[in-house]
Amino acid sequence: MRVHPKQLVPHCVITEDVYSKGLQPIIQKNTVVTPLIQEVLDRFKIEDVAVEDCLEDGMTYFPLPIEATEEQQEQVVSTPFLEHYRKVVKQYEKMYQLWQSGVPLDIHKVRETIIPLAKRIDQHKHEVLLLFKEVTKDRYLAHHSVATALITSLLAKQSGLDKDWIQVCLAGFLADSGMSKISQRLLKKPQALVPPELDEIKKHPTYSYRYVDNCASLSRQAKLGVLQHHEKLDGSGYPMGVKRDKIHPYAKMIAISDSYHAMMSERYYQKEKPLFDTIIDMHKRINHQFDDQYLYQFFHLLEEALKNQQVTLSTGEKADIVELHLNKDPEAIVRVRGTHDIYTLTQDASQKITAFV
Repeated sequence: MRVHPKQLVPHCVITEDVYSKGLQPIIQKNTVVTPLIQEVLDRFKIEDVAVEDCLEDGMTYFPLPIEATEEQQEQVVSTPFLEHYRKVVKQYEKMYQLWQSGVPLDIHKVRETIIPLAKRIDQHKHEVLLLFKEVTKDRYLAHHSVATALITSLLAKQSGLDKDWIQVCLAGFLADSGMSKISQRLLKKPQALVPPELDEIKKHPTYSYRYVDNCASLSRQAKLGVLQHHEKLDGSGYPMGVKRDKIHPYAKMIAISDSYHAMMSERYYQKEKPLFDTIIDMHKRINHQFDDQYLYQFFHLLEEALKNQQVTLSTGEKADIVELHLNKDPEAIVRVRGTHDIYTLTQDASQKITAFV
């Protein structure tokens, strides 16, 4: 039978070569449909494909009308962004429990979980960058993994990776999957970890890499992003201690997103930091941990997304951010609601931003 690509589901089997404008097929016959194959068909604007009437596992394939598939997509878009985000966090927690039980990582399920949410980030940048507000210390890891994926996706797009951002997103989402192989007691310890415990935690990028190593729909670059996201430019990172030129750009971007969300979030062993303290800390790590090219792109993203954001000041007043400058000496210009007073806030000023509303 012939169907529109929108009607395909994972495990459909394509029975004829698919051509675009060239002489070579872009997809060969007998290919089993994955989300990546669906993306290729969509990118080349293919109108129809021939498929078997049974899925790869022998189950009968009943293609839904195109209207029904479009209606499902509209339902996702109509769901409030934060509600959709919380649902994905719960789905991550379910997958994490499976990984703890020894169940292999299902990359197709991963894509179905995170990609529909990630495709909405362009219209919700400020919400993505404030996802630390959603974190509770007992559910930190799930929130952190989803938020890191979304923030890294924004940074990838900001850095010009318009075509490859989905692979970056998947790498960010799976970077901490290897934590499922670590003693969960260590992840919930309220005190600072001692050296042997830190050594155990530092194994998680290797465990995460082992999960994704055999995922055919995950690129080699994304796998390096997973493995290297805790490496540092000066070679003091882990698990391999490689230096600047040996660290893949995906890993450099994930490192920034990971650190920003971690510092701004409540965790068992550390309270959340104010925005300026986080930015100052990240500045100090330029060319030690963070690549300045991607860090300045990230700061620019924050400046644009958080402009006009309502905040609470240390006086208890509500204010709106009028200007935000982060690349050198962090500074925020705010307008107080009600009085319309203008304050310039710096790291050393007595008046500070204590919360984002």
